[in-house]
Amino acid sequence: MHLTLEHFESAYRTLRKIIPPTPLVYNEWLSQKYKCEVYLKLENTLPIGSFKMRGASYKISKIKGADKKRGVLAVSAGNHAQGVAWAAQKFKLKATIVMPITAPLTKIKNSETLGAKVVLQGTSLEDSFEYAQKMLKKEKMIFVHPYYDPDVIAGQGSVAFELLEQIPEMDYLFSSIGGGGLVSGMGQVLKLKKSKVKIIAGQATGCSAMVDSLQRGKPKSISEAETFADGIKVKNVVPEMFDLLKDCVHSTHAVSDEKIAWGVLQLLEKAKTLAEGAGALPLALFDQLYQKDPKKFKGKKIVLVICGGNIDVNLLERIIDRGLIESHRKVRIAVPIADRPGVLHELTRIIKNVGANVLHVVHDRDSLKTGVSGTNVYFTLETKGEEHLKLLIEELKKDFPLSQIIS
Repeated sequence: MHLTLEHFESAYRTLRKIIPPTPLVYNEWLSQKYKCEVYLKLENTLPIGSFKMRGASYKISKIKGADKKRGVLAVSAGNHAQGVAWAAQKFKLKATIVMPITAPLTKIKNSETLGAKVVLQGTSLEDSFEYAQKMLKKEKMIFVHPYYDPDVIAGQGSVAFELLEQIPEMDYLFSSIGGGGLVSGMGQVLKLKKSKVKIIAGQATGCSAMVDSLQRGKPKSISEAETFADGIKVKNVVPEMFDLLKDCVHSTHAVSDEKIAWGVLQLLEKAKTLAEGAGALPLALFDQLYQKDPKKFKGKKIVLVICGGNIDVNLLERIIDRGLIESHRKVRIAVPIADRPGVLHELTRIIKNVGANVLHVVHDRDSLKTGVSGTNVYFTLETKGEEHLKLLIEELKKDFPLSQIIS
């Protein structure tokens, strides 16, 4: 499904009339930290909070005449659903979206607010796809695939045209991968336009089918998926998408949910922008590679595609909590002590003098390891980062040598 430059240019001409370019923002905090130029491509600022409206809009814009009466059908965990709903409303078509029952409530409600009929079916995208195929046999709607469609890919490629106008000389472009529509669209455009940028893409460790496939050199699907990054939670690898990505991606990597949560927190604090898991993955991946080889990126122009910002508010608190733990600013420690008056006071005095803050404390006198005269004390503490945490543990071990971090 390699597309021509004319196909991509046609999509860009259509989309620029209805979708304004998203900002490319230089981030001084991240640039200073990594000693390079870090830019954020803020796709989360689009009306539906995600790049997905690009491909959906171009696909639906091409539906003409009597076909418009058929309406469109899509399958999505949320962002594609909102993109299809927005485009259908724009071009005056009926839209039906099949979503898994596990889809975030905010994405379901947003799709309905945009006029789409939402059908909740199955616990995974694969279940929803199966149900959608049954629906298509009964009703002759036009199916808008979330990524395996030439017009959808052409629409996603419009991101690359904007980047070439905003920052022609890029060194590295970081993006997340789900089914592959965004990366294959951007990658083909950049290759056709002779850009020298290297594309580095990633998936969550708990659902890394495409990354595993590209690293192995052949398509491989997985049976289980576990990640909070629902926007890239795709278990099945389409061989044609694999072939597209193989031709335009420089390297691919898996990133843990803990690291992605850290990325969400960093973007909130350092860029004042809210990203969902898929949107924060590029920063998490960049940091992961930077820690291994800082010299590789020194002085380079780095673009991070923040592909979406539709995060479930109910999940946000837990994600921030994971991010604080990953950045060593929240820690849980266990300290075995003698169970006698004054010992706990000495312990909390050390914590106070080091400057850590006690968030929660629990006594456990029932552990067999502490003996009859001992107790385990579990603290949840707020610290200032990795170096501060090291100092805290060093000070604790002077008087309480068995102190240890448990998370």
